[in-house]
Amino acid sequence: MRREFALVLETYNNNVAKVELQRSASCDGCTMCSKGKPIVLRAFNNINAGKGDSVVIEVEELKKGTNFFVYVIPLICLIAGYFIGVYITKLTNIGHDIGPIFSFAVFFIYVIFGILRLKKDNKIIANIICKNDVIENYSK
Repeated sequence: MRREFALVLETYNNNVAKVELQRSASCDGCTMCSKGKPIVLRAFNNINAGKGDSVVIEVEELKKGTNFFVYVIPLICLIAGYFIGVYITKLTNIGHDIGPIFSFAVFFIYVIFGILRLKKDNKIIANIICKNDVIENYSK
C-alpha cells in the first residue's frame, strides 16, 4: 500500500470520511490529473479524524486485473470488431469500410460502459492511519 497525505473534507456516521489527496512531488511528473481537479476519495475513518484534519492515508495499489482491463480488452474489442465487420461486409456487400467503422463502434461501446461502471463503482480504497499530530513518524 502507498501512503499519502490528505485533508478530511467530510465525515460520515459509518466510520467513513471524504478526503482530498494533497499533491506530492510524484504528481508533478504525471500529466493524468496534476493540472486537473483535486483527487477526492472515500477512506475508512477508524481513528475518528474530524473535518479539516490533516491525515496520512494508505491507498490500495491498482490490481493487475486493471492493466488487463485497460490494455488487453480494448485490443480484443478492436480485433473482434474488425472480424465482425468483415463478416457483415461479406453478408451484405456494403463495402470494405464497414470493418473499421464497426471495430470503432465496438470499442466505443466498451469505453462508454467501462466509464459508467467505474463511476458507479465507488469503492473505498483507502484507510486513514493517523492524524496530523503524528505525521512526522510516517514517510511518503
